[in-house]
Amino acid sequence: MTGLLLAPQLATFADTPTTQERTSSLIAQNDDTSVNEAIDDKANEILLEMAEFIKSKDKFSFFAESQRDILTLNGVYIKVHHEGSTIVNRPNQFWANVTGDLVERELMYDGSQITVVDTEKNIYAQGEAPSIIDETLDALIEKFNVNLPLAELLYSDIYEGITEDVQAGFYFGLSEVDDIPCHHLVFTQEDIDWQIWVEDSDTPVLRKVAIAYKKQEGVPRYSAVLSDWDLEIEIAADQFTFTPPDGATRVEFIQAAPY
Repeated sequence: MTGLLLAPQLATFADTPTTQERTSSLIAQNDDTSVNEAIDDKANEILLEMAEFIKSKDKFSFFAESQRDILTLNGVYIKVHHEGSTIVNRPNQFWANVTGDLVERELMYDGSQITVVDTEKNIYAQGEAPSIIDETLDALIEKFNVNLPLAELLYSDIYEGITEDVQAGFYFGLSEVDDIPCHHLVFTQEDIDWQIWVEDSDTPVLRKVAIAYKKQEGVPRYSAVLSDWDLEIEIAADQFTFTPPDGATRVEFIQAAPY
């Protein structure tokens, strides 16, 4: 999980938008959904295909490895690495973990309760949650500054969430991510440029994301590579049930420190 590192209107895959920036348009649920006319036809076609495909899956999981530039107190940028898995069971359950240079955390949502665990410090916090994933993700970022890396893939309106502030977008061609042929799409917003790679197959899942924060000093960057997609995952009955580890301490649900 990660807190917002930039203004909400700049949010994309690395940083989930708040409720105010999202809309209620349900992409892939009706034929009247409007597309962003600033994006060329080929890029729009691939984005919509990806959004509809992932939305159609009630259960899925993926693994992600990310790198992010972090500005230290002495003004030096360093690159930090994190990785973790996400499991989704629509409409009201998910689990994720993240481990790496700055955090060791686990998050789970069982349809009525959200739990965040700091596995390094052996502490956890729990709180009541809304009854669907979209509202739960919004509540996490609004109230507690906690979100999931690549959380847009869990929302029901993937296309709307990632293209709302796009000023231009185009298809860049085919390339490979981990030897997998992918469509390479490029987008620009006022404060960021971002790219995605969507698998060129009958399973058009997201394979890579790259973001440049072009108005921040030094143009820090974020990238993530997604792998091990399981679109027919068998989920254990207790996957979303939290049992406190031995010696774990329960703490209040306060705003999480971003990384």
